[in-house]
Amino acid sequence: MKKCVCTMMICLLCVLFFCPMVPAEEKKITDTFPFFPSLLNTVDGKPVKPDAFESSEICMGCHPDIYKQWKGSMHSSSFIDPVFQALWKLGEQETKGFTRQLCGGCHSVAGVVSNDIVFKDGEFHASDIVKEGVQCDVCHTVKESSFLETPTYEPQNASLIVDPGDVKRGPYKDSESQYHDTAYSELHTKSEFCANCHQVFHPVTNFHIERTYDEWKYSIYAQNDIQCQDCHMMPIEKAVETAKTLKRPVNPGQPCITGPQRENMFTHEFVGGNFTVPALLGYKKHAAIAEQRLKSAAELNLQAPAAGTPGDMVTVAVKVTNVAAGHNLPTSLTEVRQMWLDVRVTDASGKELLRSGNLDKAHNIINDARIFNAYALDKDGQHTMKPWEIARFEYNKTIPPKGSATEKFSFVIPKKTVGPITVQTTLRYRSYPQSLANLLLGEGAPVLPIVDMAAKTTTIKVN
Repeated sequence: MKKCVCTMMICLLCVLFFCPMVPAEEKKITDTFPFFPSLLNTVDGKPVKPDAFESSEICMGCHPDIYKQWKGSMHSSSFIDPVFQALWKLGEQETKGFTRQLCGGCHSVAGVVSNDIVFKDGEFHASDIVKEGVQCDVCHTVKESSFLETPTYEPQNASLIVDPGDVKRGPYKDSESQYHDTAYSELHTKSEFCANCHQVFHPVTNFHIERTYDEWKYSIYAQNDIQCQDCHMMPIEKAVETAKTLKRPVNPGQPCITGPQRENMFTHEFVGGNFTVPALLGYKKHAAIAEQRLKSAAELNLQAPAAGTPGDMVTVAVKVTNVAAGHNLPTSLTEVRQMWLDVRVTDASGKELLRSGNLDKAHNIINDARIFNAYALDKDGQHTMKPWEIARFEYNKTIPPKGSATEKFSFVIPKKTVGPITVQTTLRYRSYPQSLANLLLGEGAPVLPIVDMAAKTTTIKVN
């Protein structure tokens, strides 16, 4: 009997320690989130047909100005974005389809909850309504967020519950429409609404790949009740003023041609820092606004000695301050964003005494540059820019809201230097490295544009 009990205990220990637990965990999370690894859901947990969502062109009939603002936005381009498409295809191939729902959950809600996205012959295929990306009906049929049921108890990976149908939800308590039913949604007025897609965690490890919402949540903007919508759904000049005053903006307007004038109307360009994709797709207005936003986001302060003597070691300090972004600079997929200092020091004859942050012939940043971004590693400790491979960040060097970072540059004044010495500093921004664009878009990849966010120049007298 004693031997039998010991044998049973050994068997039990083997079950506990050696049987794989992943299938049980996967079953549990898919019971809650049937479109896993996306955390999207419908009110009954069942798929809907693609035509359950109405085309944004129908909405244009009563909301023409809002439609024009949306068309050309990153939301309207979220499915057709060529850079995203290329990365999505790579993920599809390398993960055997695991990233299809994960990426699609934010970039094409309608496609995921209708199971309407098919990968065939190296391309994603979907109905026209799905290709509209983050369109009107997707946002205005969101009923609630399920963030309290997510693995981290935070909004993430499209943790939204959609209820496509006749009821459209929005920020006004007295909305009336002859075409559809209306309902007030407090969620639509809060950053928690945006958080569900602008917060991306690895679905297996729960590592935070993108954490824009958390960056805002612990900022002075959140402390002053300034929501995402107060900057990203406002004209650029009002967004800049909000950042300066830390007071919520007011933007009078008429959202619906058959409705009343409103004391406050949210615009729908949803402009952030991505000026590359709108430019690639020919949406010049949205690209221009994104460039304007970038140029208002940061300030430079340059400190250098008034004079120096040949043979002296001179140090200059460049301070970068995040003055107008309610989240870190840069944000989103910080492992691919590039915000860096280009510093050039020359004597009176134009001879370079120091250069940092310039590009090589292939348009890549030379290695010694001071770049503000994150450096991502895979499970083996190797550098990666593929979101599905990210296990951790070796470092995350981004600048928090109203925060700053100072970089120092040193050089020696050569003998017989002709003065004065000129120090030029520029804060530059590019959405992706050129090398990544080349990898994703192939031989025909365009040279990615760069925005100069801020610049400062000073001179040093040579004694």
